[in-house]
Amino acid sequence: MLMSLSVAFSQVHPISSLLQNGLGAVESGQEEELMLPDPMSLNTAWWNYFENKKSGDLKQAVIDFIQRIDEESQKLPEEALKRELPKISHISANFFAYVALKEKSVTKKRFKFELKEHYSIGELLTIIHRERELSTELVSVREDIRDQDVQYRDITRDLNNRFVSYLETTEGSHARFLAALQVITLQTEQALLTERLRLLRENLTIIESESRELQDIKNVAITRLTYTSDEIEALNDRIDNTIIRLQEANTKLLREQSQLLLLPDETVEDQAVARLRNQRVAKEKINVAILEARLDMYENERDILAILSDEEGLDVERIQKNYADRQRNLEEISLKAKDWFNQNEVERSNTNALLADIEIRGGVNENSFLAGIANDRLTLIQETSVLLQKLQTEIADSQFMGRILENQLLQFQGVLMNTINRTKSTLSYAWRNVKQLLRTPLFTVGDTPVTSISFFQFLLIVLVCWWIAFWLNRVFNRMGNKRGDDKLPAYYLAGRLTYYAIILFGFLYGLTAVGIDFTNFALVAGALAIGLGFGLQSIVNNFVSGLILLFERSIKVGDFIELQDQKSGKPLWGEVKEINVRATIITDNDNVDIVIPNSEFINTKMLNWTLKEPQRRMRYPFRVAYGTDKEIVREVVLAAAEALPHTLKGIPGRNPAVWLVDFKDYYYEFELVVWLTSRAVKRPNGIRAAYMWAIDTALRENNIEIPVPQREHRFRPGEVLPIERIEEEILNDEEFLDEAESEPRNPQ
Repeated sequence: MLMSLSVAFSQVHPISSLLQNGLGAVESGQEEELMLPDPMSLNTAWWNYFENKKSGDLKQAVIDFIQRIDEESQKLPEEALKRELPKISHISANFFAYVALKEKSVTKKRFKFELKEHYSIGELLTIIHRERELSTELVSVREDIRDQDVQYRDITRDLNNRFVSYLETTEGSHARFLAALQVITLQTEQALLTERLRLLRENLTIIESESRELQDIKNVAITRLTYTSDEIEALNDRIDNTIIRLQEANTKLLREQSQLLLLPDETVEDQAVARLRNQRVAKEKINVAILEARLDMYENERDILAILSDEEGLDVERIQKNYADRQRNLEEISLKAKDWFNQNEVERSNTNALLADIEIRGGVNENSFLAGIANDRLTLIQETSVLLQKLQTEIADSQFMGRILENQLLQFQGVLMNTINRTKSTLSYAWRNVKQLLRTPLFTVGDTPVTSISFFQFLLIVLVCWWIAFWLNRVFNRMGNKRGDDKLPAYYLAGRLTYYAIILFGFLYGLTAVGIDFTNFALVAGALAIGLGFGLQSIVNNFVSGLILLFERSIKVGDFIELQDQKSGKPLWGEVKEINVRATIITDNDNVDIVIPNSEFINTKMLNWTLKEPQRRMRYPFRVAYGTDKEIVREVVLAAAEALPHTLKGIPGRNPAVWLVDFKDYYYEFELVVWLTSRAVKRPNGIRAAYMWAIDTALRENNIEIPVPQREHRFRPGEVLPIERIEEEILNDEEFLDEAESEPRNPQ
């Protein structure tokens, strides 16, 4: 047992030093030995004995305490002793590690950066790199402190619970000694965490102090930048070298991409090789991005030196424009870097899964080819991870040089000019993006790509032609209205045909301006026509019907037509106002606009009152009692008809007439036959009312009897007539009322 403790302790301190210090402490420390904690009777402050010891005394105290633990352990049964030996060794190792940590302290490193009168850009970059390293160290140390704090709280809570269990055990029992070992183990681990936290916090303080000092030096260095001719020459050489390397990297990338395209993917092995080549392509893309970011940094540095040199004829606006372009390129590289990082991690996970699957299916020996490919992929993935870290460094350096360049531009130009140039650069970039977007193909018609510009050009041509067609159509309609109802249909037809012709011309001319080949367009139009025939059959049917109506002229604008309402069965009439592409609009005498699909006029029966002539003969029937002089009837009715303005006059053969058309039971049946004017024809209900009113007035003024309906009733002999039955019912009702009044009323 003592041999195991000596071996454990010798890992931290030499044996000769341990013996010398231990013996001296035993000879001179009798009081301290009496105060040494006893594992069988620990109290809550037992650890203070070790915590308050100095470095030399602490070593001897630890040895004495471990010896006491060893003595108590010998009292355990042999099986229990074997089981607890690893725990005792763990306690010993914790104690010796605690002694080593107590002696350790963090010393501040020598600060190698000092304030100078002048700084080169290279020296400034060195400061930035060190600042970045310190920032990374700060994050790491703070995370370690946070993790150690969590562990410390967990161990403290566990230690308190174990100590309570220890106090509940019987004094002098084996159970108490076993509980003591658990308490001592947790206490030593807590002490180790305390010392580690002390060292971490000391290190954190030193790093924060150095970071603040370095920040001050960086701010001063930015304001004290200078240059030399040798530095400019060296920078130009680096730029030329980077351009050459970038060209070589792009060539290598193209070669890897071409090799990737030539690979088959039929078998699992082919797919594995393809993924390996794909990883190589990703690696070469990152190499290209690294060189691009480095070139951006060098060009920023060159512009900084140009501003510092204050050369004559310095084109500051060009510098600002180029810087804006480089910044946008750097932003694109940063976005790509994030995607590459995610893809690389996915590839790492997939490759590890592939290796695990190979192991399950029979091991590396059975699948040596796939295993070799997977291992090569893992190597490439690791190299890609290193390159991604390098890319992040290059991006950070380029961004920092960009901020320095912005500061130099601001100092050189002033706030106003700097703002103006930045605005111009931003607008120029926006305009370039807009032009690029407008030149981007949206779709293709045949082999002709249609861009946003050509599409807008097509829309503009069609819109202009529609505007011209719209106003020409209105001009024709106004001319027709001024020339009268007879000329209106012709002008309307001319306007509609002109409208459609200009729209068709604009559509075809717009396609020509876009650059569409009409040979290919004819094929597309044929396929489109078939699709329209099935999908838009109703619309196409109405459109063709509208063209038929316009050319056939079975109805015209201004015609008065009559249709049969399919729902109510009543006649529907009105004046035609418009014949459009899909439907025709008619207006009835109540000023209600009715939209009727053009196909209805082709497929159903229609009555056109004004197809050939605008006048029409109407018949208005009336009755006169027998015995009336027929000549007088004709004279007075004709006079009344001719007095109305709706009657057509002065045309031979179309004068009004009164016809005797039938002999009825008790009256003559006449008809007033009158030709109406073109305006009156379109108001049939109102005109009929006017003529009937005039006929009735004329007959009454001349005392001509208008017959009323007559009825003759016959009764069978012996039957009670209806009047007698009614009289009997009335008499019965009177007798019932007399009896009711004669009865005395009961008091209520």
